[in-house]
Amino acid sequence: MPAGQTRRRQLLVTFGCLAGAGCLAPTGDDGSPPETEPDHWQLVVDEQWERFDTDRWAVGFIDRAEWIPDDDATVSADHVTVTDGQCRLTVESTGAGPEGCFQGVINSSVGGESHHPEVGIPIDPVPGQYVEARLQLPTRPGVLPAFWMHPANMHWPPEIDIVEWIPGTDPDRVQVDVHWSRSGRSNDMETHEHDPVSLDVGADVSAGFNTYGCAWFEDRIEWYVNGRRVRTVSGSQPMISALTDTPARPFGLIFSTHVNRIGEAALEERWSEHLLIDWVRVWERAD
Repeated sequence: MPAGQTRRRQLLVTFGCLAGAGCLAPTGDDGSPPETEPDHWQLVVDEQWERFDTDRWAVGFIDRAEWIPDDDATVSADHVTVTDGQCRLTVESTGAGPEGCFQGVINSSVGGESHHPEVGIPIDPVPGQYVEARLQLPTRPGVLPAFWMHPANMHWPPEIDIVEWIPGTDPDRVQVDVHWSRSGRSNDMETHEHDPVSLDVGADVSAGFNTYGCAWFEDRIEWYVNGRRVRTVSGSQPMISALTDTPARPFGLIFSTHVNRIGEAALEERWSEHLLIDWVRVWERAD
């Protein structure tokens, strides 16, 4: 999610006013290919967190290592840890305001900068890829956990938000979103559009682990929660053009916990929260 007050206002407005998309019971998904022709997928990434693999991952957002303008926290490598087969992204307030708040953020974007991994995990709609992660989300109001995809070259839009949750709101609801430009060109912020939807997942997402996934094809995007498809967007031509614009490909994955982008996280107090990543998998179409 790119920085800026405009983006903050968009989330505040859209999350609060969207209609639901129906109640969706979890299925206890164990990490399988998407239900769309499941026999036509092969597993290409299976991140089980035996270590923090710097070939795949780097600390930081795609565009810079340490900060984005409207986050009241500094990205810190000390707040990214791998233990017991899980990656833990910690958000910590020392009670000293924004200068004393630190967060763990990771990305898989291809690139040569210090805040990009050596190889990365490139995500592309040709021939089609399915990305999923099993996550336990932080619960403190003012901390916005997100699992999303963004062009590795920093063009914005486009963007695909696989899951976002705003602690302090309905714990049964998460938000998914897609960003593009009406012009059909990447990096055209003047004609930016997005299509957020709030989904009732039928379970308290703050109480434990859930699996969130996204299948990305040239002509559509499918979102999944606990192995069930919960939304499909068959894009307009401008959306498809912006998402598949050559300069914007490939995308990279980002796991983040924005601080005070929506709500207030009481940075005058001492506290810590965690986004836990149990595993990450990427499946690719294999016709």
